[in-house]
Amino acid sequence: MDYQMKKVIGLMLAVMMLAALVASAMAEESQGREMYVYTQNGKGLYVRSSMSAADKSNIIGSLPYGSKVFTYGGQSGWTYIEIGSLSGYVMSRFLVKNKPAPYTPSGNPTPDPSRNFDTRSATTVEQINTLLASAKPVTPYMVTVRPTRSSGWVYLRWIPSRYAAQVASYGSNQQLTVIAELKDWFQVQDPTTGRVGFIYKSYLQ
Repeated sequence: MDYQMKKVIGLMLAVMMLAALVASAMAEESQGREMYVYTQNGKGLYVRSSMSAADKSNIIGSLPYGSKVFTYGGQSGWTYIEIGSLSGYVMSRFLVKNKPAPYTPSGNPTPDPSRNFDTRSATTVEQINTLLASAKPVTPYMVTVRPTRSSGWVYLRWIPSRYAAQVASYGSNQQLTVIAELKDWFQVQDPTTGRVGFIYKSYLQ
């Protein structure tokens, strides 16, 4: 089996794995998924009736650090949760998959293990969601493709992981537009074709 065939098979397996993970996550969301409140300072997390942190009148409750909740999807950095008779929206970045260690005033809680990973090689739904949650919109600006070799290629991925399917490929000095910045990734748009995807930051200047 030649190198190209191995590469194609490897890519297909990676795509299948990611598809299975996404399907599993969707199935979990329909039944309610267990997650926990995690804040760096040990404070509680507000539950709101709408997806807005600016509106103080929408606060309907507060969850203590470490609380277990059931999540039912969300959008734009917010997650819909239920716990007992309380239901509403919380900021997604304060929810983690694993129960955090108890918080002590003399020090920080143990870092959430699901957030410590190679940001170039995300392989789970939690890791990819962590990267997507780090996205910051920017005023669009142009960058130049810089492969590790001048004759090489840089791949545009449909999600921020080198194991994700390729949307397109670009050679040295081609221009792309950055529309959002993530942890170690850029979300970019091809100004010629309109394609949108993710490229690791070290390949762009």
